[in-house]
Amino acid sequence: MSHPLVRSSTRSLARFATLFAAVFAVLALTAGPAAAHAALSGSDPADGARIDAAPARVTLSFNEAVQLSFASLTVVGPDGAHYEGGDLRADGNDLSTDLRALGAAGQYTVGYRVVSEDGHPIQGSYTFELTRAATPAPTTTDTATPAAAPVATAESEDGSAGVPVWILAVGVVLLVGAGLAVVLGVSRGKGRGN
Repeated sequence: MSHPLVRSSTRSLARFATLFAAVFAVLALTAGPAAAHAALSGSDPADGARIDAAPARVTLSFNEAVQLSFASLTVVGPDGAHYEGGDLRADGNDLSTDLRALGAAGQYTVGYRVVSEDGHPIQGSYTFELTRAATPAPTTTDTATPAAAPVATAESEDGSAGVPVWILAVGVVLLVGAGLAVVLGVSRGKGRGN
């Protein structure tokens, strides 16, 4: 025969688990439409642009403010060298970096990864073409960094990365709270029994 305190703790735990499941289900069902993610809305140089003068910087504009932490912006030339040359800057919806002098004429790939205000990461890339070399192409490895792994070419779609981070955080807080309530309830029950 089980002890009354064990039965009481089991019932309390079952109630907390049911409450947690209900809250999590409501949040998961309502978060989809409400959680919009950042999307690239423009750039300078523009996607597919053909330019004859090398730009001094690359600026990406998004439909909402993006977080500078965990953001990255790369510019890889036709020679495989990286040309981003300054600190990454965020100003509202814009993310930008200064460029080193571009090398040979050809296609340059801008790759990016940013985190939306809701914590959802997105990444993508686009290209522009430099039609005339601005300076001689770098000839030493001191001025060019070998290309890293290719950046994803498709922007992630809303909802494709699963459950947003804030829902998981709420779930963890609720679960920890339920565990503490059970432990405190058992402790109080033992204290009364003595």
